[in-house]
Amino acid sequence: MSPLPPLSSPGKLGELPNNTKEQWWRDSGLRRLVFWQACILVSQMTVGYDESVTGSFQAMQPWRDSMGDPTSSDVGLITAIIFVGGFVGAFFASPLADRYGRRPALAFGSLLCVVGAALQSAAQEKGMFIGGRLIIGFGISFTTSAGPSLLNELAHPRMRGQVASMFNVLWYVGSIIASWLTFGTGHLSSTWSWRIPSIVQGVPAALVLLSVPSMPESPRYLCSRGRADEALHILTAYHANGAPADPLVAHELQQIHAALAASRATITWPQALRSRTHRARLGICIAVAVLTLWTGQGVIAYYFSPMLASVGIAATAAQTGINGGMQVWNFACALAGALLADRVGRRPLWLLSFGGMIAANVPLVVTSARYAEGGSKGAAYVTVVLLFLYNAAFNLACNPLIYAYPTELLPYGLRTKGLSLQIAVSQAALTVNNYVNPIALEAIGYWFFVFYLGMLVAAVGIVWKWFPETKGKSLEELATLFEDREHDGRGGDPEVVVIEGVSVDAEGRADGGLVEVVETVKGIEDKM
Repeated sequence: MSPLPPLSSPGKLGELPNNTKEQWWRDSGLRRLVFWQACILVSQMTVGYDESVTGSFQAMQPWRDSMGDPTSSDVGLITAIIFVGGFVGAFFASPLADRYGRRPALAFGSLLCVVGAALQSAAQEKGMFIGGRLIIGFGISFTTSAGPSLLNELAHPRMRGQVASMFNVLWYVGSIIASWLTFGTGHLSSTWSWRIPSIVQGVPAALVLLSVPSMPESPRYLCSRGRADEALHILTAYHANGAPADPLVAHELQQIHAALAASRATITWPQALRSRTHRARLGICIAVAVLTLWTGQGVIAYYFSPMLASVGIAATAAQTGINGGMQVWNFACALAGALLADRVGRRPLWLLSFGGMIAANVPLVVTSARYAEGGSKGAAYVTVVLLFLYNAAFNLACNPLIYAYPTELLPYGLRTKGLSLQIAVSQAALTVNNYVNPIALEAIGYWFFVFYLGMLVAAVGIVWKWFPETKGKSLEELATLFEDREHDGRGGDPEVVVIEGVSVDAEGRADGGLVEVVETVKGIEDKM
């Protein structure tokens, strides 16, 4: 076969000769790959479904009767317990995914979600319902750690950016299904009004669980376990239609092996915290978790109906119609953001998202104040429009990139740990939101958005200063991104790639000595 281009070749993986068609739907291997990726995406529907269905239950009298007429404190606990489960589960998700593989971790999380949904739907009292939600939260921490990792690590280089950005977009699919299902069952006078939606909550996880046994494992994980032949088989089947000696597949495998050899297949927490570049990556994971959840959009999502009532739109039919339209609007904007991620880049999308929310925040406070002072109907309707614009800006980046961007930045040995850290911080932030938001809204009303204005301004500064661009790079190229920036002081593409302090030159030599794994890769290529 022809010689492989160097690891730092400006040609990029996506430009190498490859036995696939330009459009994935016309290519057998890519169609099968997209099918498995769609199965992974379905796992995120459970999260969106839960956050929508819980609010709907509170308006159902049969549910309130079954829960023993819960107080506001009880409702807060029922809502927040899923975040507690997610926080605790995050500490177990990474070890399972790194040791046993992405597929077992995804399957285990899906199984827990099914069990939790079954317990919740069969609940006879409040404690049993809370227990089911706790288990669901624990399971979600596994699916949101293993899912994005497997999605990125299986993706064809040409498609990775858009596919990875789609993961959290499915959140809204789950939310839309839950909204309309509970709207339909809400007319029932029996406990089936809330049991049917609870049963359906387990369906996405059950579909994922059934698909996992036939799903391909991550080639990166297989290589890290010395199973390079299996990794080659998967890459060849799904990235080259089974064609032997495919240049792109061979180069992918070479990059994976070189990155694993130069760094570590598994990075411990002490090792990660001692490394300045790893601390920078983990810092971005924390920043993404906090900044995307403390934008003010969470207030809109959880307390949309009270906010509408506060500006004069109190009729149930009007609120239901506006809320249903909002969910569809959110999905469309998140989908647009996912499709734009590879075209405009991640940094511009982040800046546009946070900047757009700033632009909507200021007039939102003004129109809300106008209504509060004089009951202006015009101000009320402008407020509704601004809420839609606020959500549009949020969903351009904060939905599609919340998992896709950190997953790209984290090297293989740190990927599930970084995502688990992000999930733990997210669950903690959501728990705080769940208790603080209603208190603040009741105490200071629309002025609460001024706090979020400060957070949004800080977010723009943090993105501008510390968020690097990841567009157009493979996972292995991104694994060296922070080291490259440190090496040449500008974040460009140097002729020598630096991976965890090990220089790999254009001929695959590390610190003057040939990387042993390159010989391994060449041996595998001889079999192709």
